[in-house]
Amino acid sequence: MTTIRTTCPRCGEVDMGPESILLSVRSNGREGSYRFTCPECEDAVEKRADRKIVALLVSAGVDIDRDGEAAQMHPELFDIETAAPRGPSPDSPTFTPDDVIEFHYLLEDDAYIREFLAKRG
Repeated sequence: MTTIRTTCPRCGEVDMGPESILLSVRSNGREGSYRFTCPECEDAVEKRADRKIVALLVSAGVDIDRDGEAAQMHPELFDIETAAPRGPSPDSPTFTPDDVIEFHYLLEDDAYIREFLAKRG
């Protein structure tokens, strides 16, 4: 079973399983927040999740909120986005956390890398 270590503002470091955490991803797909009830003090805790944390939580099996509760995220957890969209084309598909995870596994696959390099050479 996967154990996730996070921090509670009151108790410090706490461990829990992925089923105890709910992840909400913002519409930009790059950041979000995750919520859990502290197993020690039973306080409800919500923390910011940058794209790296989102990818790690998804790969650990944390459920993504799909019931519209994401609209209730606290805006003070996030920086105001002022940067222009990056990428080769604004019309290209959004690069999601699932894409990052899939890319990670492709990079670990030696056979895939050999085949990819053989096609390019």
